[in-house]
Amino acid sequence: MVIAIDGPAGSGKSTIARMLAERLGYTYINSGNLYRALTLACLRAGVDPTDPEAALAQAQKSVIDYRSGRLTLGGEDVEDLLHSDEVDAFVAQLSAIVPIRHLVNDIVRRIAEGKNAVVEGRDMTTVVFPNAEYKFFLDASVDSRASRRHGQGVSGLDLSKIKEGIEKRDAIDRNKQEGSLIVAPDAVYLDTSDLTIERVYAKLVEKIQTQGSIMGQMEVGMDASKKSADSIQTQLQEEYLKSLEQLEEGQLVDGIVIQVTPDQVFIDVGYKSEGKIPLAEFTEIPKIGDTVSVVLIAKENKHGEVIVSKQKADVKVFWKNLRQAFQDHAVVEGTIDKVVKGGYEVNLGSGVRAFLPISQSDSQKVDKPEKLLEMKTSFYVERLYSDGKVNIVVNRRKWLEEEIEKRREAFYANTQIGDEVVGAVKSFTSFGAFIDLGGFDGLLHINDMSWGHVTRPKDFVKKGQEIKLKVIRIDPVEKRINLSLKHFTDDPWVHFEDKYHVNDVVKGHVTKLTDFGAFIELEEGIEGLAHISEFSWVKKIHKPDEILNIGDEVECMILGYDLQAGRVSLGLKQVTANPWTDVAGRYPVGTRLTRKVVKLTNAGAFVELEEGIDGFLHADDLSWTKKVKHPGSELQVGQEVEVMVIACEAENRSIRLGVKQLSDDPWQTFAEAYKPGSSIEGEISSITDFGLFVRVPGGIEGLIHKSNLVESRDEDADEAMKKYNVGDKIKAVIIEMQPDKQKIAFSIKGYNQKVQREEMSRYIASEEAEESTYTLGDFLKDKRGNTGS
Repeated sequence: MVIAIDGPAGSGKSTIARMLAERLGYTYINSGNLYRALTLACLRAGVDPTDPEAALAQAQKSVIDYRSGRLTLGGEDVEDLLHSDEVDAFVAQLSAIVPIRHLVNDIVRRIAEGKNAVVEGRDMTTVVFPNAEYKFFLDASVDSRASRRHGQGVSGLDLSKIKEGIEKRDAIDRNKQEGSLIVAPDAVYLDTSDLTIERVYAKLVEKIQTQGSIMGQMEVGMDASKKSADSIQTQLQEEYLKSLEQLEEGQLVDGIVIQVTPDQVFIDVGYKSEGKIPLAEFTEIPKIGDTVSVVLIAKENKHGEVIVSKQKADVKVFWKNLRQAFQDHAVVEGTIDKVVKGGYEVNLGSGVRAFLPISQSDSQKVDKPEKLLEMKTSFYVERLYSDGKVNIVVNRRKWLEEEIEKRREAFYANTQIGDEVVGAVKSFTSFGAFIDLGGFDGLLHINDMSWGHVTRPKDFVKKGQEIKLKVIRIDPVEKRINLSLKHFTDDPWVHFEDKYHVNDVVKGHVTKLTDFGAFIELEEGIEGLAHISEFSWVKKIHKPDEILNIGDEVECMILGYDLQAGRVSLGLKQVTANPWTDVAGRYPVGTRLTRKVVKLTNAGAFVELEEGIDGFLHADDLSWTKKVKHPGSELQVGQEVEVMVIACEAENRSIRLGVKQLSDDPWQTFAEAYKPGSSIEGEISSITDFGLFVRVPGGIEGLIHKSNLVESRDEDADEAMKKYNVGDKIKAVIIEMQPDKQKIAFSIKGYNQKVQREEMSRYIASEEAEESTYTLGDFLKDKRGNTGS
């Protein structure tokens, strides 16, 4: 037996047909879904559903059937894929192709053959089953049908677009060349615009019962024999009684939402009338077709209505699910409502509350408990009962840690180096910032924040700020993730040589000072070092902060660079004139100056000629004659002294000064006045183990070695030295003289010998002149008497 139902889209025919089939135990066939399945097959194969030949060829290859009351395509259950917007856009045009209509009609007849079936479509009552035992045409206004389709939630279109699509579909269906949508003359017409599904079902059943004479062929399924109209009517009544007998008051049952009004939600619980639930009992407005659990309060009240309660069902379902979650270690949902001693109170729903210890409330330490209030989240149930009483304790931390670990593993599995990610700045360290990537952290190192200089991470990113970063390193073993901001732009060193060259004078800002120099940023990411030795041509800089401050704009010269190492050497002094370049012109040899002593050393003294340029006055150049062991005996720091430039070497940055050069060299004067062999009178200035130092005219000192004190080897020189004292006047003869080395030697022995020779010469001369009888013996006697020897 066949019950055939036709009608436009959204009139309720599919829901009614399915309900009839389920309650009567018949096979349900939806011809519209067959067209939709063929449309889906074309779309999957890349075939244009509006191309008659291609669409027919694809339809002929497609295998369509019903299994357990659900439509399959090639063995795949596609029931839930047939009402997409894409299928809606083409199904009417495909169903208008006459050969495909013939093909679908044959499929419908094949499926229904030998079965009790409820079929629905557009031409079931007129073309496919014109002799069906029961024929109905369900209709509804366009507004009602659009509203129903929108309420099903299967379309992404808004209500106006859905209505427009239905009107277009109606026009195609009514003007098809074959199988157009018309009301069969013997079909029962029913407008469902203002009827609930249960009312429509009741009216169809009523019509079937009134046509009992036709229902003699109806097969109940108990055996293969044919029953009379009376027995068929009895079967329908039994269906109602069976649903009544299966339901018990207080029972928890599942119902289907069949209608939603501004105040009520109508639920089909499998009874002859639907139950009503106030809309206020729902936290979210349900959709038609949704399953809702309710408790049957009364099968029928005095008005014949079924009374159900969603609130009581929610409590029953809640405890059932809660116990199951506790046993299965599954999560439950709840809202953190209140801060209490030691933790929080959590609303699990249905009036049930649980305790959440603060230590188990988050994956991190909770500094401000109130920040978790009003949070809807998941928990594990740690405990349900204590001492036989309900005492629910939940744990959020364990759930969070599991979720975090899942996200972390998914991150490592799905993220590649170079991928972009979004995270929030969580905390700072001296070397960067930690970024929350969803419960697990990545490190944004200070060196990866910018190609330029970043002194403090807090100056570059803010805590809580959500930023986009690039992944530059992933180590799943060590669980380390390195992130970067600077890699969104090119490394500026790549273009360095396009903008900078050696000897270019550039400007930059001082970013850092160290003991050895200053770092200067030329642009973001390009930072060079000006060594302290390159600060000044002449000034002695001990620390960079003597002339520079962080943030100063300075002009400098590029001295060199290393692209691979990312280094550039800069000079500050090179942008100013080098005072040593023309120093020889300013201080030529022979220049007399009066300047201040600025420093003393063991070897001499530094005399400042001008700022940054000192001349060196060696101790040997203080006096021609005086042996200066330490310049401090003659000079003091701050003392002004007259000097003469005696040497100037600009290439070596050296200027030699002298004091003694201000006067003539007494050694040269002495050398001009005296020659070796000359007699001279002097004063003993010092006595040493090896001889006597004698100061002679001009302040020159010479040595009389002790061997030159005695006339013969038989005399003791040491005994002879004992006769002399410092300050004694003596006469001697010059035996050696080296003015260039400021060295001269005297001899008393030589002097005595010279005196003897001169007296001998005078004696001989006088004998020859006077022919005197005066003898040599007399001469010697007289000589000894004069010397007291």
